[in-house]
Amino acid sequence: MYNKQLQKPIFTGMLVAIGIILAEFLAISLPPTAHPVIRFSIGYLPIILAGVFYGPVYGGVAGIVQDLLGFFLFGLAKGYVFHPGYTLNAALYGIIPALLIRSVFKREKSLFYTLNYVAAGVLLGLSTWFFFDIEKVYSSTLDSSAKLLLSGFALFAALGLAAINFLLRKGSGTLYRPQKVLFAVIVMYILTSLILTPIWLWTTVPGYSIWLALPLRLLKMPIEVTFYVLLIMPMINVFDRLSKKTETVSE
Repeated sequence: MYNKQLQKPIFTGMLVAIGIILAEFLAISLPPTAHPVIRFSIGYLPIILAGVFYGPVYGGVAGIVQDLLGFFLFGLAKGYVFHPGYTLNAALYGIIPALLIRSVFKREKSLFYTLNYVAAGVLLGLSTWFFFDIEKVYSSTLDSSAKLLLSGFALFAALGLAAINFLLRKGSGTLYRPQKVLFAVIVMYILTSLILTPIWLWTTVPGYSIWLALPLRLLKMPIEVTFYVLLIMPMINVFDRLSKKTETVSE
């Protein structure tokens, strides 16, 4: 029991360290400058895993620690200004998936299956609209070709989400039901990236328009959500198998 309880904070600390590295060194910025218009990153992946594996408390603490350490190690040197809103975002990445997957909305998988299709359909429709009406995507630094390429990637990613949801239709009925994982990532992304982050930017960046920036964020969503789900599911399955083996050995 003691070793099992000690394992949780140790492994969570390792995930925090990995998250800092991913956020700093494995991110794509458009344009590739110190202050990009849009940034793709899977730096929050370890936080999500900490919450899913060990619960919302561990996930929330991991998010706070990762955000603070990342800011003091790298953000200060880049001239970033600390904002508690982004720390809240990081905590929510560890809390929301954990709550949705582990304890809340214990319903039939058909509900999540349907909701995931609705979300994928909306994203597909928006991506298609922006692809054929690229002027709706406002950016003073991205040219038309870059916006067109981004819209195309978003369109294919939205199709990918629908395909992933279809392939997960026969997912197992375990705690980590695939449909719930996809649904949790979508809800988490809507709250943090589409709602909270624009509010934080609006309060700190003079002249920032939430509505003008929204199309770019909507195009970013299916791309990042697809990557998150494709990475989370195999890792959850590995963790689930290892946990069952550990319980069998301990018995």
